[in-house]
Amino acid sequence: MGNIYWISVEIVPRIKMKVSMKKNDGVSPVIGTILLVAITVVLVAIISAVVMGMTNDIGSSKVVGVQVTPNNATSVLVTITGGANAGDLNNLSVYIGSTPLTCGATGAGALNPVVGKPYIFSNTTAITPGTQTVSVVGAFSDGTNQTIYTGSLNIV
Repeated sequence: MGNIYWISVEIVPRIKMKVSMKKNDGVSPVIGTILLVAITVVLVAIISAVVMGMTNDIGSSKVVGVQVTPNNATSVLVTITGGANAGDLNNLSVYIGSTPLTCGATGAGALNPVVGKPYIFSNTTAITPGTQTVSVVGAFSDGTNQTIYTGSLNIV
């Protein structure tokens, strides 16, 4: 016997479809670029205004030359050597670490220090031998205080 094959043919009518290629980009590349540049300019303006506003509180530094040397086991010798603001100094205070030293009979700092004159700042007890951090703070006629020297001294 022979094989029987069934062939089914279905006729489907052709449907013509209209293909429409419509661009829905929203914003053209040129307008997008202009918007990005505008946003960047606005952000830079805002940030620079904030930063410039912060710099108003920064004061100017005073310029004073100071020489600090160990004098003996209980004192250090401080001499003002000059500087643009040396004449504006009202008072000097000296610290070894966080311990304040006193100047002469005043029991405080050096009042109205003079350029070239050495001032002896001492402690009531001996300063610990070895390398010590010394800070000199100046009080100026405009009411500001500024550290004018910080350094290490070898106390023997």
